[in-house]
Amino acid sequence: MTIPSSGGDQRGLAGARDVASVWQRLIAAKAAQPFLTYHDDTTGERVELSYATFGNWLSKTANLVQDDLLAGPGDRIVVSARPHWLTAVWLVAPLFAGAVVDPWGEAKSAHTVVAGPDESALAAARECSGERLALSLLPLGRPFDVVPDGFRDYSAEVRAFADRFVSFNPPRPDMDALVLNGETVTHGELIERAAVPATVQAPTRVLVEAREDQFAGEQVLDWLFGPLLSGASIVLVHGASPERLDRIAEMERVSGRFTLG
Repeated sequence: MTIPSSGGDQRGLAGARDVASVWQRLIAAKAAQPFLTYHDDTTGERVELSYATFGNWLSKTANLVQDDLLAGPGDRIVVSARPHWLTAVWLVAPLFAGAVVDPWGEAKSAHTVVAGPDESALAAARECSGERLALSLLPLGRPFDVVPDGFRDYSAEVRAFADRFVSFNPPRPDMDALVLNGETVTHGELIERAAVPATVQAPTRVLVEAREDQFAGEQVLDWLFGPLLSGASIVLVHGASPERLDRIAEMERVSGRFTLG
């Protein structure tokens, strides 16, 4: 299947059958262009990550997954954190190492759980008997002032890892990738299901309003994997009023909008 165009020259994406190979072709073509812009109106934070910068975070995190967590094919990593640019990193990076991502899944039987920063998410994550990492979601990816009990601080640890990644288990189209509504889909299936998101007609720049902390099932296709696999850029907004959202949409020159929650 050909990944749909989002306004640029995406012919190099034709035939890609796993998320990692799609990303590598995108970053080769669009390295300096913005991929994810995050607004948090509760803190005044605005962070813009180019494809290259987001790719560095993906590589560092994938190295942590592979070399530190020792996670690989079939290992399930639960991600329980509100929509945020670091949450997006964790939804994608484990796939590069061949691991399976389960957004807001059951922590008890997971290989690893990544959660935070609110106490309800951390409390559920403590049921995991494997590795537990906490996300502070503070501005600029800053570590916790006090690390939650029973967790390692992702932001403090990830910086030690290289920003280039070579997978011991390169993903294949038939390898499990993502849990959606309790169903595990492969890389190939993920690309097919995210290629034409139901609410996004391949815009060049899509505004995502995060009204709720949790996102379930195929919402992750609409707010993250759909835009990513179509080569679009994302403007993710947390805590904004309707009037402020309209202002951000105008300022960021978005061409599509999606409400999460």
